[in-house]
Amino acid sequence: MKDPIVIVGAGPVGLTVAEILSIQNIPVIVLEKSDGPSKEWRASTFHAATMELLESNAAGLADDLLARGLIADKIQYRDRKTGLFAEFDCSLINEDTKYPFRLQCPQSTYVQVVYQRLQQRSCADVRFNSEVIGLSQDSAGAAVTLRTPGGEEKIRASFVLGADGARSTVRKELGFAFEGYTLEQRFLLVGTPVSFEQYLPDIGYVNYISDPEEFLFILRVPEAWRLLYPIPPEISDETALEEERIQASMQKALKTQDRFPLVERMIYRVHQRVAERFYDGRLILLGDAAHVNSPLGGLGLNSGIHDAVDISMRLVRYIHNEGGTDLQAELETYSNVRRKVALAYVRQISERNTSIVTEKDPQKRLQLQQELAAEANDPVRARQWLLRASLLTSVREQGIGEPPKE
Repeated sequence: MKDPIVIVGAGPVGLTVAEILSIQNIPVIVLEKSDGPSKEWRASTFHAATMELLESNAAGLADDLLARGLIADKIQYRDRKTGLFAEFDCSLINEDTKYPFRLQCPQSTYVQVVYQRLQQRSCADVRFNSEVIGLSQDSAGAAVTLRTPGGEEKIRASFVLGADGARSTVRKELGFAFEGYTLEQRFLLVGTPVSFEQYLPDIGYVNYISDPEEFLFILRVPEAWRLLYPIPPEISDETALEEERIQASMQKALKTQDRFPLVERMIYRVHQRVAERFYDGRLILLGDAAHVNSPLGGLGLNSGIHDAVDISMRLVRYIHNEGGTDLQAELETYSNVRRKVALAYVRQISERNTSIVTEKDPQKRLQLQQELAAEANDPVRARQWLLRASLLTSVREQGIGEPPKE
């Protein structure tokens, strides 16, 4: 392979691709328009399927994460008024995976860990302050035009992987439709180092709290407890981020008059969208550039990493076989399988979680809660729920990086 693989975006998905390819001594250049690795916590859940894939494709990375994260072995669903109504015990999948839990660790920690690993490899080049402003391709590769502090540059690439987020420049250059919808609601995520256990003694590290007016999502990460809740459409971003308004929401959630030091505050705009295709020629989409979904389920980061592992395995196979592998078939399989997972697994799981916590009709809300409680209380059904929620089902049913079928 004469030219390197260029990866657009130095987030967790782009760096995962760079990690796996560079381990195989395949030259990669990662282009990131910001001036350094992102320090935003953003996503913070690593599922069992993701840990398995990292273990098998990037030696030592899963252990590095385990050393920095917290193990959440129960997933709780609560009603704001009546309390806990369903709890899924991850020990039910002890025999299915080495990782029967959700690992709670901010994506910024993951980014830093992978970036440090890449710095040890001569075939990996991560460039910051490098914004992609143009793309072209031919049958043998692609050309990337980028803006840097020193002026415009052009790089020749064997492939260009667009891991540049929901507003992906690569996807826009391809002209692909980004099909789906955007919720009118926005979510506000705040974090505090104060333990929530003193307010909710039986709380787990992952909680979905149902309420028709203001649902809650409570997560624990090593640095903080995180609280996510909706912002009414009539409230501006500026007002939602005001200190007193945040304090009032946290006090209401925890039933206290205490005030909380804040270590993060971030507004999410919630989308459920999937690109019409995930590649064209030598230009390939993955992660949020290819699909975005509600954060209720912790699936966006994980499915993006699965994209990264899948396409890496295919490119390694193609490159190591010196072109003997059918590239078109590999990329078509990648696009079809990962798009199916985004629609049939990720979207369904996140939409179900969203409906459980946001349903306004009292009878329907009670029905959804009772259905989930029955599922959680049946060990057979609860195990199936855990396998699906952890994306183990999608990996085992659809595969990751498997060769195209005849």
